[in-house]
Amino acid sequence: MTRDSDAVIEIPPLTGAAAAYFAPLDTFPKLLLAHARQRPDRAAMREKDYGIWQSWSWAELAAQVEALAAGLAAQGFRRGDKLAIIGDNRPRLYWAIAATQALGGVPVPVYQDSIAEEVAYVLRPCRGTICPRRGPGTGR
Repeated sequence: MTRDSDAVIEIPPLTGAAAAYFAPLDTFPKLLLAHARQRPDRAAMREKDYGIWQSWSWAELAAQVEALAAGLAAQGFRRGDKLAIIGDNRPRLYWAIAATQALGGVPVPVYQDSIAEEVAYVLRPCRGTICPRRGPGTGR
């Protein structure tokens, strides 16, 4: 099978009611808030913890993201800042990513099992990166 490299598919812009409906939902944090308003009690995220399913509603997820964003802002985090997030694939990782984006920041997720050289490689271009820690004295 060959492809015609000159072929272009043009998608017409949204107009009318569709444009009004979708225009403001242009970021993940805005989509999260829209879901929290439209379906606050429905399950948004689930995770199995020690064999037991844990669930967070859209309202709970939005509240977690808002709390994290408020904490980051209180620590001086601003638009354009980068936040290194080192952790496993868990809900809190995604809450931190959404909170960072809600403040106009850049999330920089790093695998929790990365060796020091790999972490340095990812963080080196991110001058001024904030890297919150988790452990004694941090609530978890």
